[in-house]
Amino acid sequence: MKKQANKKKVTVHTKYGAHVIVLERDGKGYMATAPGLQGVITWGKTVTHAKEMAKEAIELCIECLAEENLKEVKRIPAKKLAREFVTAGV
Repeated sequence: MKKQANKKKVTVHTKYGAHVIVLERDGKGYMATAPGLQGVITWGKTVTHAKEMAKEAIELCIECLAEENLKEVKRIPAKKLAREFVTAGV
């Protein structure tokens, strides 16, 4: 019988709003992923550390997406762009 991974969904609050992350115990700590933002994967020694790392990774991801879009569309506030990306599930 295969042992199931211990996964837990929690919410982290970033400067761009609340985001659900998935925490998974990996033996040495906790892996955190953000299903709503492709490519956001990080790790921490404790649950608290993993949540802090996920918050930072989410904020950086949103800021990078906003910055890329600003190259094409000038004068749109980054927070507005970030909300649009998150709402669209990018």
